[in-house]
Amino acid sequence: MKNIKISCYVAVFCVAALVLVSAGCGKGSGRDRIIASIGSMKITISDIVERIKNLPVKYQEFVKKRKEEFLDELINDTLLYQEALRKGLHKNREVQNILDEAKKKILIARLLKDEVDDTIEINEEDIELYYDGNKEKYMRPEIMRVSHILVPTKEEADRIASELAKGAVFEDLARAKSVDPTAQRGGDVGYFPKGQLMPEFEAACENLEIGGVSGPVKTTLGYHIIKLTDRRAPEERPLEQVRDSIKSELRTAERQKKFNDLVGKLRKNTPIKVNKEALSKAIEDGSKAAPEK
Repeated sequence: MKNIKISCYVAVFCVAALVLVSAGCGKGSGRDRIIASIGSMKITISDIVERIKNLPVKYQEFVKKRKEEFLDELINDTLLYQEALRKGLHKNREVQNILDEAKKKILIARLLKDEVDDTIEINEEDIELYYDGNKEKYMRPEIMRVSHILVPTKEEADRIASELAKGAVFEDLARAKSVDPTAQRGGDVGYFPKGQLMPEFEAACENLEIGGVSGPVKTTLGYHIIKLTDRRAPEERPLEQVRDSIKSELRTAERQKKFNDLVGKLRKNTPIKVNKEALSKAIEDGSKAAPEK
């Protein structure tokens, strides 16, 4: 698995090998010192340094520990690249189309970084204003804790309800009678927020006081006798707990706005004509030509 990780990130690194300067590098010092020569291509310290800086920190540390293996991967990729050039694969029409498309995507990504992502600023005031105006979004829902006894028939449920009315211990009956996996815990379901369990089950819980026990409640699983053991009212989550999610939400919204503004401006300033009939034909012809899967 470690070799796979190195190969994945060497792909980023390999840009170095594809554009290395081959003339005059070996006579310098410092960052111009040559680390490796692969045919006419040379890898210098500066080539490595510039590209390592763009790797996530955890991969930088990984490379430090396995630098020779890392260099071997880079050399292998450079050799394969050289061989691909020797065979003229860069002149292949299909390859050129893929490279053109990749170049377009890379340039678009850089444009969006410069014109959109790097211009977004979300400050503490923005976060606090959003929090104050949307506190209902950051409420912890009401939660309840219940125990239950599940049996297949109403007759069995009625008998259990009768035993409870006479003073039987709920948890003991759950362990002895319930067919649900919670039986081993005395029927304890645990805490749950509203909307998580079956509607009929939750409706019965809503009508109970803490410590109260329901009559038989029918669901698709069978018949339940339910005991409410705790109820916690909705409460407001403090800003400290939701700050990061608010910042992310604001950033996403601002990014979409700036993206729309940029595309809108470009569309406004650029003549655009669309031939819908030709579009329909192209889609239809393309669908016919696509291989079946």
